[in-house]
Amino acid sequence: MRRSDRVATSRGMWSVVTGYVEPGVDPLTQACQELDEELGLRSPDARLVHSLAPVPLTSAASGREFLVHPFLFEGGDAWEAVLNWEHTELAWVEPNRLADPDCVSWQHAIVLALLQQHG
Repeated sequence: MRRSDRVATSRGMWSVVTGYVEPGVDPLTQACQELDEELGLRSPDARLVHSLAPVPLTSAASGREFLVHPFLFEGGDAWEAVLNWEHTELAWVEPNRLADPDCVSWQHAIVLALLQQHG
C-alpha cells in the first residue's frame, strides 16, 4: 500500500501492513488488529500462513531501534480491501518489487524470508 501524507513515517512510500505492538498485547493479536484497521481484513478471512522470529532493526532516519514481528497472512477469496487513512493506494505486486526505491527498504528481505519459509 502507498503510505499517505497523514502518517508520521515513510510518506508516499509503498509498504506492507505495519504497526506498533501496544504494551501488554501479543504481537500476533496486534498484527490481526493492524490487518483489520489498514485493510478491513478480519478473521476468519485472515489466515496466518507463517511467521518468523522477531527481527531487530534500527531506523536510518531516526536511529531508533525496533523489533519487527514478521507474519504472513492469506485473505479469503471473498475479501475486498478497504483502506484506512494511513494509505492512499493498494497494489498486489511480485515480492522483488519491494526492492524498488519507492518502497520502504527494510521490508523486502523480511518478505522474501517469510515467503521462502512458506515454501
